[in-house]
Amino acid sequence: MVRDIAIPDERAVASPPLGAGYPARLLTLPSRAGEAQRRLAGRMLLDLKGVEPPVYVMRSDSFDGTSGKLISWHRASSWLQPRHCEDIGNGVSVVLPEYALMQMARALTPAKLALLMFEACGIYTLAPQTQRMELVIHDLIAQDVLRPGVVLGGDDGVREFADARGRRVAFVDARGEDLGWQLSFDRMGNPTNLWKRPPLTSHACLERVVEELAGARGIRTAAKALALCCDGSGSPAESRALMMLCGPCWEGGEGWPWPSVNRRIDFDDQARCLAGTSYAVGDAVWMDKRVILEVKGYAYHADRQGFHEEEGRTAALEHMGFSVFSLTYDQMADLELFESRVHALAWLLGFPLKTRSRSFLMRRERLHRELFEG
Repeated sequence: MVRDIAIPDERAVASPPLGAGYPARLLTLPSRAGEAQRRLAGRMLLDLKGVEPPVYVMRSDSFDGTSGKLISWHRASSWLQPRHCEDIGNGVSVVLPEYALMQMARALTPAKLALLMFEACGIYTLAPQTQRMELVIHDLIAQDVLRPGVVLGGDDGVREFADARGRRVAFVDARGEDLGWQLSFDRMGNPTNLWKRPPLTSHACLERVVEELAGARGIRTAAKALALCCDGSGSPAESRALMMLCGPCWEGGEGWPWPSVNRRIDFDDQARCLAGTSYAVGDAVWMDKRVILEVKGYAYHADRQGFHEEEGRTAALEHMGFSVFSLTYDQMADLELFESRVHALAWLLGFPLKTRSRSFLMRRERLHRELFEG
């Protein structure tokens, strides 16, 4: 719905909040405009409203085009094939997620690339915050079309990544249709840039692509990034926590075994009474240890109702035999606070801590800086 709503030209160029503040010069193409410009210009107010100009356009053949306000030309990787792309109509294709990540590997560190892999393999996305995107979302909220709990593009939304037996869920509803996308609101009712949606790819699929493109530029970085990520993350905070705790020691992580991520835990009758729900979804679950790590974002406990809901949920999980350990974003962002929390969680899990050698501490500090600075 957000993608397909067309923004009228007059609203596109008007100033926020009534308009998107879009440069009027991009609505009128010069007479000498090339074919690519003509294919893209009108779509910037339709399905490409989430893309900020200039649009990065790749070509594999030689060309004389110069970059401008609408298009920035780039040469495609030598390995890029038509089968690596998806046609979105009118002669325009986008690179599939797996191969887009490999393309980005040429310019990113393993940690930065791993964050994008977590998102692609997870059940969330950070939507681009272009003014055109924000305008449409603001209008949908004002019209009460988009609000907390509303799912776009399907009858049901994504609730968990793994079922109660630890198996990846199908991400289809009872009719076999793909689950829809759902905008996340904070506890004050304000929209965020976080959406819940089915995974775009998987860790196993990325591994196959790395093998397929062995020897290509950036693939060694992609291989290192794969060691830092897993399937099923539900938020950027979860991704960062998992990378610091379970990433390999040579990249600055603690090297712990990967947990089952966003796993459903069904409640018995007593637990249902305590929680007021029939199940919970643990952010990171070490089932053999009966330990759940809950990663809390910025909006945690912003109101009394949220506090009571969380208390009931924790009591229900403890009744089921789980120990629940909380880790906030602020505790992760401060390396000294994070160190103290890691010691406490290691004791609870019975995992050994990596020897705090000078070289390990330097690697960990570098990883932490890449994940949290800025």
